[in-house]
Amino acid sequence: VVKEIRKQRKSNGTKGIKLLHDNASPHRHSDVINYLTEEVINIIPHTPYSPDLAPCDYWLNDYIKQNLTNQPDEKSLARAVSKLIKIFQKRNLKKLLTNY
Repeated sequence: VVKEIRKQRKSNGTKGIKLLHDNASPHRHSDVINYLTEEVINIIPHTPYSPDLAPCDYWLNDYIKQNLTNQPDEKSLARAVSKLIKIFQKRNLKKLLTNY
């Protein structure tokens, strides 16, 4: 998935990957931190007084689950991710900003 995200970001003229996540135990696990470091993914922590839920928690996770489930193989998943990113960029960025 990281390869496909990099490919999509490059084709759209954007650089790097930034990941916003809270301080939950799974997010702080050394395997996760090492992987993100190896992949040069910048971690953006929640600010101390931010709400427990990120804006995307209200709708994005369900949207991703609905659109990426039942992919039979890695190639199909990569195509689905590519399609999802394009749809997300065109339709839902405004939704994310207005709901926050």
